Amino acid sequence: MGQSLYEKCKNLSILFVEDYLPLQKKISSVLGDYFDYVQTASNGEEGLERYKEFQEKNGKFFDIVMTDYEMPKVNGIELIRTIKEQNKDQVFIVISAHQNPEYLIEFINLGILHFIPKPIGPENMLEVLEKVSDIAVLSDELLHINSSLVWNKTKKSLFYKDELLNLAKYDLLLLEVLLEDFGFICTIERILNHFYIYNEDIKQENIRNMVVRLRKKIPEITITSMYAIGYKLNVDT
Repeated sequence: MGQSLYEKCKNLSILFVEDYLPLQKKISSVLGDYFDYVQTASNGEEGLERYKEFQEKNGKFFDIVMTDYEMPKVNGIELIRTIKEQNKDQVFIVISAHQNPEYLIEFINLGILHFIPKPIGPENMLEVLEKVSDIAVLSDELLHINSSLVWNKTKKSLFYKDELLNLAKYDLLLLEVLLEDFGFICTIERILNHFYIYNEDIKQENIRNMVVRLRKKIPEITITSMYAIGYKLNVDT
């Protein structure tokens, strides 16, 4: 299991929220052996701050959030509800000493199906991580641009309300590089280099026409032109 889990998690990030610091330190050390990036928080409020900071810095969400249920300030349920408002597809693991059916129903209503009971056994934790990492790897292939638009990174396909949009090769190449800098300015040089990587030698004057075409083809997007600098992709919410 160890090597298999490492291969799945080596490119994944995880936020671990636990108020009991000795346990937080022990578990985060184990997680660090498998995950590319591990962030800890000591309560739900701090967890939300770390979640927001990571998204703003990296332009994406944590792959997995593992959280205790009972915590000061903001508990696990409130943490999950708030995160789901930002990212409905977030993958969660809940740690809890409670076996109360009311708690279980509350979590299931939120779509949480993966639990680690306290006291935490290493084998049990790794078994749950093995299952959840499969989901996280699959989720990592999809970029939810907004509630209607989803970009499949592996297949290089764009879906609008679950319908595949018919985009030409140049449309897809331009969209791909704009999404890599989503919310930021994508320079003209970067766009030209991206096309060059795919053996497409385009000219700077071609980019404007491609942007105009892309605006017409994709609903709910705004591509702002920064004169002589580049383009910035944003979406309607």
